[in-house]
Amino acid sequence: MQDPAELTPEEALDEALGWLTRQPDCADAHYQAGLAYEELGEPADAIRHFLETLRLDEQQVEPPPSGCEQVICDEVEKTLAELPADFSERLGAVTILVQARPSRAMVEDGVDPRLLGLFEGATAEELAGPDAPLIATRIFVFSHNLASAFEDEASLREEVSITVLHEIGHFFGLEEEDLQRIGLD
Repeated sequence: MQDPAELTPEEALDEALGWLTRQPDCADAHYQAGLAYEELGEPADAIRHFLETLRLDEQQVEPPPSGCEQVICDEVEKTLAELPADFSERLGAVTILVQARPSRAMVEDGVDPRLLGLFEGATAEELAGPDAPLIATRIFVFSHNLASAFEDEASLREEVSITVLHEIGHFFGLEEEDLQRIGLD
């Protein structure tokens, strides 16, 4: 199979659908199909394949090694503890949750099932205004996705820290391009 990054979205979809013909229960093939449909602006098909990716990952992927969840939680706490005081204060009541993967409802709403982290809610600027929304502001860290993507502890710790800082960046109003520019992608 050719590297999907080198293909047009149409070619990537053809590759993924061919892969699915040969291996209908392959989570990676469903994931590539979902990404291609997303690129093609077909969200319903993307979500259908992403939901299948989530289902298959939950069934087929080994749980993280013993102690991995604790490493992730420790690194989240360490990253938060190392924030400058003014940033920590401004984070206020932002809840940071560690869970295995995005929930089915999240994926149904268009969240990538293999996402490492997610910011959800109002930004610091929105919360500071007179018409602050009354919604929970949360950061999710997806432990099984992180553990699946990074096999050694040092790489895992580094990515957990980057993921937490990336999502905090969204809380402070940074866009993907801003985060990429400062190395938090």
